[in-house]
Amino acid sequence: MKTILLALTATAVLTLPIAALAADEVPAKPFSPYIEGSLSLELENDHFFRSDDPDNEFNELYFTGELAIAIHFLPFMLLNVGTTTEPVLDPLPGTDRYLGDHGLYLDTLNLEAHFGEASLTGGKFAPGFGTAWDVTPGIYGTALAEDYELSEMLGFGLAYGLLGLAIGDVTLGANIFTVDTTVLSESAFTNRGRTTLADGGAANTGRLDNFSFTIDGEEIAALPGFAWHLGYRYLSPGEGDVAAENGFVAGVNQTIALQNEVELVLNGEVAYLVNALATADDALYLTGGLQVIRGPWHGELAGTLRQTDFSAGGAQNDGFIQVSAGYLWANGIDFSIGYAYTHDGGVNTQTFGALLTKSFDFSTQ
Repeated sequence: MKTILLALTATAVLTLPIAALAADEVPAKPFSPYIEGSLSLELENDHFFRSDDPDNEFNELYFTGELAIAIHFLPFMLLNVGTTTEPVLDPLPGTDRYLGDHGLYLDTLNLEAHFGEASLTGGKFAPGFGTAWDVTPGIYGTALAEDYELSEMLGFGLAYGLLGLAIGDVTLGANIFTVDTTVLSESAFTNRGRTTLADGGAANTGRLDNFSFTIDGEEIAALPGFAWHLGYRYLSPGEGDVAAENGFVAGVNQTIALQNEVELVLNGEVAYLVNALATADDALYLTGGLQVIRGPWHGELAGTLRQTDFSAGGAQNDGFIQVSAGYLWANGIDFSIGYAYTHDGGVNTQTFGALLTKSFDFSTQ
């Protein structure tokens, strides 16, 4: 779920008499609180078949709903609220599941303040690190990159924009955080359970001793449609973990407009995690994606390679490749179908899926 970063500055003309204003000048309207947000709805069916492990062969139909709300109650400050509805428990091995085990949880709850090109966030949020887990196209394009996504953390984030540089617009980000172990880590309807310090895991320390730094660039005059991302993170070990993780990530995105209203969207990212997720092992991720759009039609090709180097010696190579295609109607409803071939832990599994999506934006302004 993405946090909405918007700021509104209200200026009142108090000292100049109305007669002194130029004919085309209109005093700015006073600020009025308002609410805006987005709602994303998805219905997906995944059929896992032809697997080396019979427990991996089953069918699952499930719903995902993401609601993001920004309450602008001051010209420079807003409250962000985000909820997610999805299956919160793993399916039973080899057992079909239809709209089962859905829970509702709060993934975002924070205050965000803007001061010129700087913004400060405090509360429950998703610290920056990588983009492939969000932007890689296709039904299954983000599958393995989601391993290193940072989400549902408690802490503070600072961002500062440097606009109009020779290398485009650059945004610097810094975050300090810990895993959410409050009641907000539970879920309604189907309870996924509360996260505790005893669960261990990277960044689950109860202290603000985890951090990430990011640099993002876009709007480069010499490279239209190009954007880049760099990131570093330090995740302290939780109870029972081996060592702190040091993570590094670099990614690029490129949009290219061709003739006949054809658009290409490409992305690539490499992430290297030393003591990945506070284990003794290192992990390397290579992710790439290509989307072709022509009018309402779109097609995607994406994949990820993951190499895990074990501290005891040896390595394991996992990965997947997926192809998908879909059609976007004028009313915003999108229907896609896709196929994925996955190699994970020495087990090969094929997946065929269908995805129906619809998004809404709203505002009281």
